[in-house]
Amino acid sequence: KQKRVMLRQVITINGSIKAVGLDLSSGGLYVHTGRNFPLGSSLSVTFNLFGNPINVPARVQHAKESIGMGLEFIDLPPFQELLIDNYINSMTERPAVATKKKVMIVDDNAAVRRMNQGRLVADGISVVEAAGGFEALTLLAKESIQLVILDLNMEQLDGYNVLSAMRRKPEWNKIPVLVFSAKSSPDDIDRALNAGATEFLSKMTTSPAKLSARVKLHLSSKS
Repeated sequence: KQKRVMLRQVITINGSIKAVGLDLSSGGLYVHTGRNFPLGSSLSVTFNLFGNPINVPARVQHAKESIGMGLEFIDLPPFQELLIDNYINSMTERPAVATKKKVMIVDDNAAVRRMNQGRLVADGISVVEAAGGFEALTLLAKESIQLVILDLNMEQLDGYNVLSAMRRKPEWNKIPVLVFSAKSSPDDIDRALNAGATEFLSKMTTSPAKLSARVKLHLSSKS
């Protein structure tokens, strides 16, 4: 699996289209942009590494309207490959900050996880991701997690079952759980809160910045 580091900078596509680079790996870049291109489109992408601009060719690997695009680098010259690798290594070799709070995002939509992870990390919060309920429970048993952001509508083991499992275990019972769901009817909200959710946030009205603000508020109340 390729190392992935946060980029969090304005990038340029095809010389004029502005987007936000969310994360970078040796194989590609994920960007948030209001304009998506067809799958397979070849693009020219410019971003900064070590304070200097770098222009690379890329291909659209996947796209989610209004959320972002995954871009795969193509035919990079060796010096660009080395520059990208050096940048990634410089970011991943920094010593971990022991005081960082750790949050888990549980959502079967990778684009949603990635977009919100980017803001949380930029705000100084350590993030782990789970693509479903079973993975979430496995990570809870292995990691020291201070707060959970939980989707409800997931296959196999949904958010309600994760909540129920957490509230039954003494070691997880007090962990704040922010339900973050596209299902936000009064019945959905009541059911989640009755199952043990700390707060209910609608995906339709909660931006990454607002979600991060709510996370920081609940983490500070635990300190």
